[in-house]
Amino acid sequence: MKNQLLLTIPKPCSEKWSSFSPASKGGFCNSCSKVVIDFSQMSDEEILSFFDNHTGNTCGRFRPDQLKVYQHLQSPTVRPGLRLLKAGVLSMLLIMISKQGSSQSAMARTKTEFVSNHERQEVKSQAISRDHLIKGVVKGEDGLPIPGANILLKGSEIGTSSDADGNFEFPQKLNEGDVLIFTFIGYVPTEYKIPKHSLEVVEISLILDFDIMGEVAVGDVYENPSAFRKFIQKIKHWF
Repeated sequence: MKNQLLLTIPKPCSEKWSSFSPASKGGFCNSCSKVVIDFSQMSDEEILSFFDNHTGNTCGRFRPDQLKVYQHLQSPTVRPGLRLLKAGVLSMLLIMISKQGSSQSAMARTKTEFVSNHERQEVKSQAISRDHLIKGVVKGEDGLPIPGANILLKGSEIGTSSDADGNFEFPQKLNEGDVLIFTFIGYVPTEYKIPKHSLEVVEISLILDFDIMGEVAVGDVYENPSAFRKFIQKIKHWF
């Protein structure tokens, strides 16, 4: 298995993805009679797994930011002689953490009993105002959530981003006429204007700005040899 892979499309296809017939892993192109794999919604790990287990030519659909160098993550090696030592240290840490957590929880319970009426009213008012914040989910054309989408209040620097499930909660109360701008790499920026009677949970669908399709070229990435490897190469050259 190669440590690094470089994915490129030397000759992008001019066909339109919308004209393809749905297929199990993407779309079927009638022009070249091939299934074009849709990589645009895959993670880096899924893309690496595909090319590690696939041989032959592949036609694919990518976001521009996906045509790059992919690095395999190497699992750390643990020497057998250190296993017992690490297990002992881990056990001691777990005991210390559990004791510290118990003491902290006890302190937390003690503090909770002495909350004043004024503090209770303040917490309650914060909870009420939080219920009026705009919440929602950001999805793609295929209905899958988009994590890491940016949500910005137009004309300001106030914003947030969607979580791993595409959900978001705007950090301040919004008024009628305010505009939220939703952006993500490879997608068309989308604006949402807060109506008079706004839903507290909104669903925003982003449309792909553009994609790149064509036959994928999988290349190795050149790595400078280490000093030891250079030394071995010199020895081989002498013989």
